[in-house]
Amino acid sequence: MKNVFFGLGLQYEDGSAPSIAMSRDGRVMEVHESFGDGDLAYRLGKRRQMGLLWAKQNVVYGRGLTPSIAFNGSLLMEVHKEIFGDDDLAWRTAVWDDGDEGPSEIRFSDPVKYASGKMPRIAMNDRIAVAVHQSPTGPAVWYNVCDIGDAALRWRGNVGLGPGIQPNIAINHDNVAVVVYRSPSDSNLYYRIGAVRDLEVVWGQAIVFGNGSDAAVALTDDGEVIVVFQSSQSRTLLQRFGKIGDNGIQWAGEAVHFDNGEHACVACAGHMAIQAHESENSETLWASTSRITNRARWMHHNLDVLGDMTLSQLTTGASHDAGMYQHGALATLGKTQNLSIYQQLRNGIRYFDLRPKWSGSTLYVHHGGVSGPTVAEIVDDVASFMREGHRELVVLKFSHYEKFTGAAYEALVAMLQDKLRDWLYRQPLQDRRLANIPMREFIAESGVVLVVCDDDYPIAFPAAGVWIYRDFDAAHPELGDLRVYDKYSNSMIYETMKAGQLRQFQAYNGLCAAPNAAVPCDQFLLSWTLTPLTGVWLLSQEANRNLGEVMSVQGEPNPAGFVINYLYVDYEEYSRATDVAMFMNGIE
Repeated sequence: MKNVFFGLGLQYEDGSAPSIAMSRDGRVMEVHESFGDGDLAYRLGKRRQMGLLWAKQNVVYGRGLTPSIAFNGSLLMEVHKEIFGDDDLAWRTAVWDDGDEGPSEIRFSDPVKYASGKMPRIAMNDRIAVAVHQSPTGPAVWYNVCDIGDAALRWRGNVGLGPGIQPNIAINHDNVAVVVYRSPSDSNLYYRIGAVRDLEVVWGQAIVFGNGSDAAVALTDDGEVIVVFQSSQSRTLLQRFGKIGDNGIQWAGEAVHFDNGEHACVACAGHMAIQAHESENSETLWASTSRITNRARWMHHNLDVLGDMTLSQLTTGASHDAGMYQHGALATLGKTQNLSIYQQLRNGIRYFDLRPKWSGSTLYVHHGGVSGPTVAEIVDDVASFMREGHRELVVLKFSHYEKFTGAAYEALVAMLQDKLRDWLYRQPLQDRRLANIPMREFIAESGVVLVVCDDDYPIAFPAAGVWIYRDFDAAHPELGDLRVYDKYSNSMIYETMKAGQLRQFQAYNGLCAAPNAAVPCDQFLLSWTLTPLTGVWLLSQEANRNLGEVMSVQGEPNPAGFVINYLYVDYEEYSRATDVAMFMNGIE
């Protein structure tokens, strides 16, 4: 099933109470309360792959409180609460037509009152706008429908929806609407689905979908629903994704954390979604994007683009110390991921850094002296994923062996051959390298697991379906079936890491290091990781917030024509590495 994951946002402005809208061609309009006394401001932007290119500064366009913006690709509609007057709610419009060069300024019409209340929100398609607000006299939600098909916009009139506070609204081009709101008596969050006909709305029953506050909703033309809201326990932000079915919204899973903050808003257009929110600590505004896609099948579903690509031409998300996801006091010291291997696979990660440790009887993975789950648990996760029929290519790289012996390695191989026997890649290379095989051949009939092992064990104990891995600067890279440029920055400072990794990529010439500079190197790994002794989560956040933005500019082939093959990250879902990789592969 499709899903979204917004990950960690980047700051784009100062202010509060944001609202955001986006068109199919990636134009973004955001409005918010500015620092001025009652000033409302907007910021124009353009989605650039997974990054956002913002105009140089915001523009004050009026005065008011709690603004909300909707955009159908041409017409902009804004609603807000007036500063003066008895809870007056007003609307205004502007036009932003398609074009490569955005306007230097949007000119809104003068505001016109349409209701009394607070917390107004608006959504629109090409023919209809729907606004909701909270009653000025009590905990009740009202709505209003506007015909925007004619030159003269016509509001039907305000209609009561029922008890509730903090409402939000979305509508798609099939005139299906979804309203979300909070219970006036507790922190339960509800949704209702409506069908709009001739400016009338037939609403379905109210159904609980979460627990929290300040919910916002977006809706695709395929009936996919995205909600974001603040947790009831803390100022953390949660997201949930589902699809409208016969009996309501069929959710893809429970709500999950994507960032910290408050007053989140969300919008979508085509296969992309965007969120913005206010910081939990200051009046600053942050935003991020997400693809609306099935990450579990992203390779198979895009074989028309990826089919002729080889491993040397392909970009994928890669999980650093992939098995170190367990919780607990001791486990946290070595923790680098939040999701299990199965969950990472479902999220589109296709390269896994696994570091086995032998206890004398059991194989574990480890990091920094801390043991993680058993290798058996990890391999079972891979088998479970492959058994679901995903035609994906998964690379398992084993290295950094701890307390290993030949017998321990043979136990590892036996486990891999037993549990993954139906998916291990065993085909003869026929004078080719692994990195030169096209994706269409790798996953022609089923999913494939490519196991590569470092060190001398795979040479001393050759085994079908287990290939020899070598780093670009190894003593004998010529022995490797897969050779990878992998050099981490060993820094705790993001800018130092970023500069070092990008500099290495620009200089990468597809060859191994001296004295083996005549040996071709197959792939380049961008180690987008920082290196603390512990507490990886805290330092990973800045790197993960910036990955999409940096790759939207720096993700092109380098001067020698090589691409970044692995986006190697900690806490992978917060980096949106799969979504970033899809754009880098040319998947629009």
